[in-house]
Amino acid sequence: MSTWTIAVTEAEREEAALFICKHSAELGLRYNWCTIMNSLVYCIEDNGLLIGRGQDGGITGVLAHTVGTLEDGYKDRSRIEVHLLFVEGGRRKGAAILPAVRLLTRKLLEQPTEVSEIVFFAPATEDNRWRFGGSAELTKTTEPPCGRLDFYTVAFDRMLKLDYA
Repeated sequence: MSTWTIAVTEAEREEAALFICKHSAELGLRYNWCTIMNSLVYCIEDNGLLIGRGQDGGITGVLAHTVGTLEDGYKDRSRIEVHLLFVEGGRRKGAAILPAVRLLTRKLLEQPTEVSEIVFFAPATEDNRWRFGGSAELTKTTEPPCGRLDFYTVAFDRMLKLDYA
């Protein structure tokens, strides 16, 4: 099980960026690499980079998010967009992401603006619809240049329940 923290130092953020680069082929993102890196910069500037560490101290996962969403130019600060959630292959079993979700929930509770929902995009596949269907609502499907993407929302109240599960 990984221990998740907020990447606050320059060294932690650099280590997370290198981890993402190392696993670029496994991320499952359809965007071009420049878009991914640009998105990561926004997350870092917004203090929205969480890192998971294994027992050896190395990074095992990253969750990158921003306050606000691209949909409205980041004006509605009650909505949180998760840009990336990646955990190393051998660590994806069971409730591997639950500690990351719990940390994100606690972090968002400390914000001055009340959070209404968490949103994220995922490739529009039946596997993903099955994977996310139990915890998130499929709101729409879009077709940007990178391919079909489903847009999911999770009410923050639901996230609070996960935090205390």
